[in-house]
Amino acid sequence: MRLLPTGPVMVILTATILTIGLAVASLDAEPPSAEEPSTPALVPASETAPESAPPASTDPPADPDVDDAAPERPSRVYLWVDRYEELAAIVVDEDRDLISVRDLGGNIRSFPKARLHRIIRLNDVEAPRPGLVEMRDGTILAGDLVRDDFDEVVIRIEGVNTRLPRASVVQTRLDLSTTEKYRRFRDGLADDQYLRRYELAAWLFREDAYQLARDELADLVQSSKLPQALDLLRLVEAQLLLEADSAASNSPSPMDGRTLRDRSNTGPVDLRDLLPKEILSKEDVNTIRVYEIDFRDPPRMFISPDSIREILEKYGSSPLIPADSAGRTSLFRAPPIEIVELLFKLKARDLYSRIEVGSEPAALNMFRQRVHDAWLIPNCATSRCHGGLDGGRFFLHRRNSKSEQVRYTNLMILERWNELDMPLLDYLDPGRSLLIQYGLPRNEARFPHPEVKGWKPVFGRGNPRLLRDSFGWLNSMFRPRTTYPVDFEAPVIETPTLPEPNSSDEVDDRRGR
Repeated sequence: MRLLPTGPVMVILTATILTIGLAVASLDAEPPSAEEPSTPALVPASETAPESAPPASTDPPADPDVDDAAPERPSRVYLWVDRYEELAAIVVDEDRDLISVRDLGGNIRSFPKARLHRIIRLNDVEAPRPGLVEMRDGTILAGDLVRDDFDEVVIRIEGVNTRLPRASVVQTRLDLSTTEKYRRFRDGLADDQYLRRYELAAWLFREDAYQLARDELADLVQSSKLPQALDLLRLVEAQLLLEADSAASNSPSPMDGRTLRDRSNTGPVDLRDLLPKEILSKEDVNTIRVYEIDFRDPPRMFISPDSIREILEKYGSSPLIPADSAGRTSLFRAPPIEIVELLFKLKARDLYSRIEVGSEPAALNMFRQRVHDAWLIPNCATSRCHGGLDGGRFFLHRRNSKSEQVRYTNLMILERWNELDMPLLDYLDPGRSLLIQYGLPRNEARFPHPEVKGWKPVFGRGNPRLLRDSFGWLNSMFRPRTTYPVDFEAPVIETPTLPEPNSSDEVDDRRGR
């Protein structure tokens, strides 16, 4: 992702969702004024238009003048008939007082609306779109609603699809798209409300709406010359270039497009094919998440009943396992966090893979937001730098950089690349990390970045937040550190010697280490 323009954004978003619940907030509110002119502040909880959730569905008013209306998709409902019966059905007929439905068995049933505990209307989702899910325990989940079916609800949170049984869900609500929210806000702002327009652009940046953010910032910089707007515009443009480079793979580079003659005479070899391609598996990603679980702020987790049975079979003799039948049965009803804590106390590393971590632990989420997407990929993983063949022996994956498998692969590279005498990541003394040192201006670094044409420091004086966030991430990782049980070796780039133009000499393109 990207630089977080605001510090308290996550707190604000959480407060917003909990404040509005599933009520309909006003969509005509304006973004607030910034408390600090130099710090972008997203919309606070008191003005919740960007985060508001409109009703899940609204029946269009009947038009008496239209006789041949296009057939509508049957309306699906989930009825709470009484305390003991719930019913999934298709609406057959409905008026103000009565609803008639066809259940999944084909039976027609009619109910007075006043006697139903609840009528829950399911949303027809053709493509994932922002929404909220209200759980029966009072929890509200925010993400991209993928499916709202009779048997389950699927919501995508931080790129991970979470399946929720219908029996655990109250209802879902669809949210406005980012573009729709932006238009409503922008229409309520005057052109000379520069700080509010900057806050709006910062929010667009966080929502990955880079083109909208660029258009807003370009006009803002031209009319106001706000320095923070100029800094953010540079980041947005860097992100757009990165995405274009990843999508088209046509960013100009001295190496891109050059070819070597294959010694086996099978044809020319594009040098881009020499870039490392190995990335972590989804299982590897889950393993890393398990090792970064913070019990003070746990992620969503799941452990199957079969896994609990396996724990009892392998570690049933441990004093940490209840000896009586009632105690062992209680493990099947225990929250996942308690089972995970039990596994850690048992040091049952052979069963850690049974823990399914459905969202990112806080430290890894901080790496994604404040390091990897904020500056590591835009600044260090371009095709002319460590994302191509021109950046020396160190390599970072830039293609599909939003993928969690690519992101965790880059984290493993940072942890395991050992071509130098100092580590890239020093968790005991973060200031000595080469990742930090090489990002500082050369006159401020104890171990400055090598002299390279085009290199610029990441941690300039104009944006101290990047450096603070990077230190914050390093300090948030689990300690004492342990080596992830993931079979992975950081790649080392060996750039082959290119033939001179118009030379017919063959070049040995074998890549040693």
